[in-house]
This record gives sequence, C-alpha cells and structure tokens, in this order.
Amino acid sequence: MSSTKDVEISCRAFVKLQLHLAKYPHCAVNGLLLARQFKKENKVLEIVDVIPLFHQCLQLLPMLEIALAHVDAHCHVNDLWIAGYYEAAEHLNASTVTSLFAEKIADKILENNTGCRLVMVDNKKVATPESLCFYDKISGKWQKQAQDKIRFEAGCFETLQDLLEHRVHKDLVDFDNHLCDISLHWLNHPVNHLIVM
Repeated sequence: MSSTKDVEISCRAFVKLQLHLAKYPHCAVNGLLLARQFKKENKVLEIVDVIPLFHQCLQLLPMLEIALAHVDAHCHVNDLWIAGYYEAAEHLNASTVTSLFAEKIADKILENNTGCRLVMVDNKKVATPESLCFYDKISGKWQKQAQDKIRFEAGCFETLQDLLEHRVHKDLVDFDNHLCDISLHWLNHPVNHLIVM
C-alpha cells in the first residue's frame, strides 16, 4: 500500500506532458513522471519533470525496457526517481484506467519506487488542471486521488498557452522520435529552457 501524499506538479512537468498530447492529438501517448528524492518528513510528492515515451505503439516491451534503462540512469545521476507513469488513450471519451497495460507498468514502477502514481489523461479536459487524473495504489487497487490533493506550480497554464501559440509542441521529442533519430534527445533541453521554473 502506498501513502496518499499530496502531489505538487512543476510547470516543466505539466507543460511537457501537455505538449506531448498536443503534438500527437490523434494518438495514444505515454510517459514517465520524475520526482525529487524526498525526505521522510516531507508529506508532498514533487513531480519535477516528465519524460515523453511513445506515440506509436505503447506496448512494445523491448522499446519500453530501453527507455526505462535510460531514464533510470538519468535519475540516478540527478537525484531523481521515477514517480509514475502517464497515459492518454487515443479515444476522446477515455479518462479512467482502461488499459491493463498502464496498470501493469505502474505496478512494475511501484515495485521499485514506493509512492509512485498512475496518471490517466481526460482527453476532454486537455490543457486544464482537471485533465490529469491521479491514481494511488491502495489495498491492491489503483484508486483515483482527490483533486484537492493535487497542486500546480504558479504560471503553468499561462506558460502552456504561450508555448502552444508559438507551436513549441512541434519541437517536443519523445522516445519514439529519439529511436528514429538519435540526434533528437528525449530530455528536451531546448523545450526545458523555454519553460520558466
């Protein structure tokens, strides 16, 4: 059973996740949530970044294993940890955990990182705080976390609107893009520089 900590989402994490959705509105997409290592007395899970993974075939395990190995190495060097998994279905009406695959990936992450979350995107509410539905593993089941336990860093929504107007989502790189052209980096340094921290 994981603890039900409050969640704080940085501007970088929220904006990059939403840019991933904007770049591929016709596809299912997924990615990983990264958090700072927290001290025991801290009651907040701080999501500081996301790593966009795939937009073509989300369930290719060899590609997912490669991505997880790269992200895990990045986390180890930067005092971060994989704090969860996000997924947006390709269907407009999907907003809850409808994918057994999403649950299995979140379960696997939870085995190694206590306190991780599963995030499902409500496609009808994209670019709003309500678009992210957080799930916590309680008594063996992924249960939706109360919206009042989720907080967003100031300026997230204004930054997102500005970057969408400037079509920055076209420049976002997910792991699928990286595997097609390794000169494109999945850490998205150019996009990160545009997001006020």
